Amino acid sequence: MVESPCRTIAEIATHCRGRFAGTAQEATQPIRTVSTLLDATADDVSWIMDPKFASDMRQSKAAAIIGKESLLGNHPRGIFVEDPSLAVAQVLELFWTPPHTPAAGVHPSAVVDPSVVLGRNVSVGALTVIGPDSRIDDDTIVHEGVSIGAGVHIGRGCTLYDRCVIYDRCTIGNQVILHAGVVIGADGFGYIFREGRHRRIPHIGTVIIEDDVEIGANACVDRAKIGATVIGRGTKIDNMVQVAHNVRIGPLCAIAAQVGLAGSVRIGSGVLVGGQAGVADGITIGDAARIGAQCGVIRGNVQPGAILFGTPAGKSTEVFRLEARIRKLPKLFDEVAELARRMAKLEAATHHSEHG
Repeated sequence: MVESPCRTIAEIATHCRGRFAGTAQEATQPIRTVSTLLDATADDVSWIMDPKFASDMRQSKAAAIIGKESLLGNHPRGIFVEDPSLAVAQVLELFWTPPHTPAAGVHPSAVVDPSVVLGRNVSVGALTVIGPDSRIDDDTIVHEGVSIGAGVHIGRGCTLYDRCVIYDRCTIGNQVILHAGVVIGADGFGYIFREGRHRRIPHIGTVIIEDDVEIGANACVDRAKIGATVIGRGTKIDNMVQVAHNVRIGPLCAIAAQVGLAGSVRIGSGVLVGGQAGVADGITIGDAARIGAQCGVIRGNVQPGAILFGTPAGKSTEVFRLEARIRKLPKLFDEVAELARRMAKLEAATHHSEHG
């Protein structure tokens, strides 16, 4: 088992551009790992970003705690930073243990067509299959059991984890990470119902994954019917996301787990899509829009910068106002019922006095 190296508090503070509140002697203490406030022991470092965890901070046994000075106050073990989120990411890099990778070269059990072109320092793991006329550029790592079809181009510095499948004629850019079980280039869900059966529509297009994209485990990006399905530069896609045929996702988007994007959806730059959201076919989502978790975007295009929630999706202020009113319905129902009873009594009393 490979263990992460220990780091001193001073090394950690320097790496995240922080200032340690303790003494120089305390700053020499070795740190074993990064832990949450309540799980941390006396040789761990932790962090705080939200005032609601102030009580956890007071109870924490961590050797040092990363956070803003305004939140840490006069904490004797504080590491004061301007950007806690970035600082924690930087500290996690110090303790990160790289995954095992296959050695450079082609594993004896791999099946690589003679026409394949491999760049320098390429690793091809056990039981991987690479089809004819494909090309893999320098420093790319292909883990075990990966299937790469014919005419595929994979750029430099990529990592393809176990059992990824890249269908024929797809293009993967540079510095792309595909996690285990990702499928790129399967046919889109295209059928027409004729003569009592679903007639399959051939998909003759391709998939283009641009540079610095990361796609989570078991996500699928379907082949275009014609043209290309495109994932833009720097976009990050979580596990189990479905990207249908002819979808175009712009650069620097972040798409959370279990999102479903139907055919020909267009997503601009810097869009955030929450988990389990769904977007109906042909809809365009403008730059920097925010689509909330479990949101259903089923009609109308989304304007740039919009913030949507609910199903059918609506502006956040409208949806929250409606939700607040819906929550009041049980009380309102009881009040109406009580008013109806009072009205009935008044009517009965008036009827009695008129005929008494």
